Amino acid sequence: WLAGQCSGRIVARLNPNRARKTPPAVACVPSAALSAIQGPVTSILGEVPRSMSASYMDLLRSVLQACLRFELPAKAVALPLLSKTLGGCVLLGSCITKVPQIMNILRSKSAAGLSALCFELELCSYLIHACFGYLSALPFTSYGEAAILSTQALFLLVLVYRFSPAAPLRVTGMIGALTAFAVAVVSGRMGLSAGLTSGGLSVGLQEIRVLFDLNNLIMMAARLPQIISNWRTKATGQLSLTTCAINVLGCVVRIFTSVTEGGGIQMIRTYVISLILNGTLVTQILLYSKNTARQATETTDKKKL
Repeated sequence: WLAGQCSGRIVARLNPNRARKTPPAVACVPSAALSAIQGPVTSILGEVPRSMSASYMDLLRSVLQACLRFELPAKAVALPLLSKTLGGCVLLGSCITKVPQIMNILRSKSAAGLSALCFELELCSYLIHACFGYLSALPFTSYGEAAILSTQALFLLVLVYRFSPAAPLRVTGMIGALTAFAVAVVSGRMGLSAGLTSGGLSVGLQEIRVLFDLNNLIMMAARLPQIISNWRTKATGQLSLTTCAINVLGCVVRIFTSVTEGGGIQMIRTYVISLILNGTLVTQILLYSKNTARQATETTDKKKL
């Protein structure tokens, strides 16, 4: 609910033209705290330009020409250029987002404190996001980080299975589900390319849109078990601060790019929810750092004995 209030109000303040198309149930008036935050943002950005079709090089050329004339570039040029630049940075940053987490597990040869269910659901969330862009024939830059993070999340899940007790039936079931989903998505894209509607065992636009709407619930189900486990043990195990911090920064950037490029209220709401969840994990890592270090030392001493 809170994410819906935030995303609806952000669109309403930054782009009034798009806000008129937003259903009243989503674009409700937020709390006084959210209104206080949105004021400075609106004063800086103003109304977001509606045209984002210009190429990156055209926008960059216009900004450079304005700078050579010792003038400030127009907002209709500066904001799209900033949005596209940040989007590219997110895409590059996604290539190393989960590397610190992977290195933590490989270095310690342990998956202590990590929930297999969390990583399974996280992988499903990334796959749905990536398949939504793939089936919608969107530019890779608009969903590329989800595809890249899917491969890293899959490798992380393999490591969690390797260094923690996992039932063989569970592992086999996960492999079968991923294989079946991949085949269904590819066949759905082939059907759409041939001008056919989805049917049978294929996944088409209609099905993936429904899954994308449900993705918020999957994302919460992926993060909440980890958050609850951290709260109960007062430690975060092998959870990486760098990975979670990069996720928080990426969510902030994607909220901005979704607003400026007209990503829609669903996309903005997804990133707001992700920001709240990943921000909670970062807070827990910082709060429980001493307990986590003590538990790691005790575990190392036991292995030596």
